[in-house]
Amino acid sequence: MEPDPADTIDDAAIAWFVRLRDEQASEADRAAFAAWRRADPAHERAWRELEAIWGALDQLAPPKLATPAAVVTAPRRRPRPLWQPLAAAAMLLLAVTASLRLQPPGLFADHRTAIGERRTIALADGSRVELGPGSAIDVEIDGARRAVRLVTGEAFFSVARDETRPFVVSAGQGQIAVLGTAFDVKIAPSERVSVVVTESKVAVSAGGGAAVGVSAGQEVSYDGRGVSPVRMADLDAVQAWRQDQIVFHDAPLDTVLSELGRYRRGHVQLLGGELGKRRVTAVFDAKRPDAALETIARNLDLRLLRATGYFAALVAW
Repeated sequence: MEPDPADTIDDAAIAWFVRLRDEQASEADRAAFAAWRRADPAHERAWRELEAIWGALDQLAPPKLATPAAVVTAPRRRPRPLWQPLAAAAMLLLAVTASLRLQPPGLFADHRTAIGERRTIALADGSRVELGPGSAIDVEIDGARRAVRLVTGEAFFSVARDETRPFVVSAGQGQIAVLGTAFDVKIAPSERVSVVVTESKVAVSAGGGAAVGVSAGQEVSYDGRGVSPVRMADLDAVQAWRQDQIVFHDAPLDTVLSELGRYRRGHVQLLGGELGKRRVTAVFDAKRPDAALETIARNLDLRLLRATGYFAALVAW
């Protein structure tokens, strides 16, 4: 392989880096790479800098594919022999800058869960809250008030009935008021909130509009513009996370990866402008998020590139 002469030396180094970790890399490729390094001191210097930034290069061997845990649907395409250097460059940029991200939301909340952790919290009024992975709540319960704020993530509420003190859950740009019931609340990465009721009834309000009644077996979503129409809910799918399963039905890949981020430490980057629009229908084991990534990569005809166990990228062939 010869990198495009129009590429910068750094881009050429990245192109070689990715190519040599491709299963189809040949002895001729390795010989050509060695010749490229010898051809100019700047080439050798760029390669050494790349090694220093990346580190632990041996961990980037092609991943072993797990037994499929899902059915993932998408049109398949013929593999391309070479990767785009800019895609790999974006992955490297991610690796260098991700450690500078802001502290996660909910860091100082009253109760929070770590990535991949589920925990049930007993409240002072007899209610219970099951926190999903990567989630957080603030609680205020006293003689006159029962209030919980879902700061981030997802929670299932089993509310003790009290006719004199409504139980109010705030999440995003709205709130859910109940007297005693059971329901699930989830904040999406887009900040849109979904509410699914499993018992009795709740009142959901957002955007300054009138409260919308939602009964058992129904769901709504909302943001700052208001509440969606009431629709029937798939209760088994919504509550699957409570049995360590993650269910997706015709969901965009970028949504799938955001959800897996609550179960897997690190960051997964999509390298390709249209990849996030691919659709996924799947049931994954929440305790094996890396196997989920491998299954997604195989069924969507993508390459999974890993680095140091923390960074990963899905790249089109």
